[in-house]
Amino acid sequence: MTAADLELENKQLRQQLADRDGRIRDQARRIAELEKDVATLKSLVEKLLAQRGSHSHETPGQGNLFTGPAAKADPAQPSAEVAVEPDDGSCAPATPAPASKKKGTPRRPCKIDTAGLPRVDVLHDVPAEQRVDSVTGKQLVQTGEHVFEELDYQRPRLVVKFHRRPIYGLAPEEAAQRTLAPVTADLPPRPLEGCAASPMLLAWMMVQKYGNHLPLYRLEEIFARDGLRLPRQTICDWTLLAAEVLKPIVDRMLALICSDVVLQIDDTPVMCQAGRGEPNSQAYLWTFVSPQRAGVVYRFTAGRASQLLADEMRGFRGMLVGDGFSGNSAAANKVDSSIVVAGCWAHVTRKFRDAEKEAPGSAELLRNDIQRLYEVEQEADERQLDREARVALRRQKSRPILAEIFSRVRRLQPQFSEAGLMGKALAYVRNQRAALRQFLREGLAPIDNNACERSIRPIAIGRNNWLFAGSMRGGRAAAVLYTLIESCKLVGVDVLGYLADVLVRVATHPASRIDDLLPANWAKHFAATGSA
Repeated sequence: MTAADLELENKQLRQQLADRDGRIRDQARRIAELEKDVATLKSLVEKLLAQRGSHSHETPGQGNLFTGPAAKADPAQPSAEVAVEPDDGSCAPATPAPASKKKGTPRRPCKIDTAGLPRVDVLHDVPAEQRVDSVTGKQLVQTGEHVFEELDYQRPRLVVKFHRRPIYGLAPEEAAQRTLAPVTADLPPRPLEGCAASPMLLAWMMVQKYGNHLPLYRLEEIFARDGLRLPRQTICDWTLLAAEVLKPIVDRMLALICSDVVLQIDDTPVMCQAGRGEPNSQAYLWTFVSPQRAGVVYRFTAGRASQLLADEMRGFRGMLVGDGFSGNSAAANKVDSSIVVAGCWAHVTRKFRDAEKEAPGSAELLRNDIQRLYEVEQEADERQLDREARVALRRQKSRPILAEIFSRVRRLQPQFSEAGLMGKALAYVRNQRAALRQFLREGLAPIDNNACERSIRPIAIGRNNWLFAGSMRGGRAAAVLYTLIESCKLVGVDVLGYLADVLVRVATHPASRIDDLLPANWAKHFAATGSA
């Protein structure tokens, strides 16, 4: 082997060693990155476990659909292992509760609030012959009493009411000489002409179907158990007719919401049954909310076209808050070019939460930045700032945070694939940048659309019990009744009493005073004299 061959072989060996060292450095760098990611994941897991062990059910904003308060330790209250004398309405046992086998905070005795229930006294007295002293024969007098509170459930009853109206006229001997029209009392106003159901029965059926999400066949079974054979088609027809009677109230509610400065909208898909032999179609149930008034309005449309949405929000001229759906902007332009479209930071938060699997560090940084925006809103709420003062606070504190967020997004976007979750989240922020900044201009506008999305939860719960709307007419009727039921809940009005009263009242109430029949106003004007 010549010197040249040795030199060539030596050069090749040095190159191989250099390549191996490079691979080792790359692997070491990759291991360091993985160790950093593992440390970040461990930290997040520890935070989640800590939250789950203390107050995981108290997450603000967009929480779980079904939530329940976790038991908290209270040093002022006795533990579940101590015998407690129950207060009024308490279900605490008089004997010590068994010790829990699980570690953690013991459950406190649950207390039942019965303040809103009527009281009925049931007397259990001893016979008169036993109220005599057996030694002296003197009459015993009452020196006290034992009181035991019992919660009772009285099964609802279906009854048939005979509305009798006596007819008055001339006596037979006078009737032959002259004529007189018979005199009889008028029937009370009826919600549906020719319908055998009373206003309260109609209201109960609507609450069961759209408030408690019971399908018609279950209502049919409930009536059958109580001795009434009522076909589900009859229940359906009565419900549709009742919804059409109540529709003017909902139309007025939507008109008032669209007259406000800020309008929040969102939608959820609902399958709609077509005619016989036709395939089902995709329809949509929209929610309309205003931060200036309590209540929510639902609208049912045959699709998601911008013109359908524009028809519903006709008359609106303010700031429209929603997600990044392009149809919102298109509908706003068709209604009025002056409408400003604002974005939802809750949508952004969820997108970065989903992207934590790909880039935990970057996603967490951006979520922390967004949380700072919510802290500014919390400060404004605690200080009870008015419209102008909230705008001033946002421009002082939220505007710099927005600049940091958009700058971080701009730097990170080239590092991630557009097909990944992180890439999509970053692209969403870049595309929605103008809309996400609009809340700086209007103090009444929220920074997210959570109020609207919370209103969709009843629909999500109801979809566990039904597959589709039976028809467009049925979908519109459902939107009317969802509106009134959910709005009553939001303003604290008895749903059953409200529906039973306005079903009769709406037919004779002056159209110029229809605002009196809105759930919040009905509580002021008619709740005391209503049918509740």
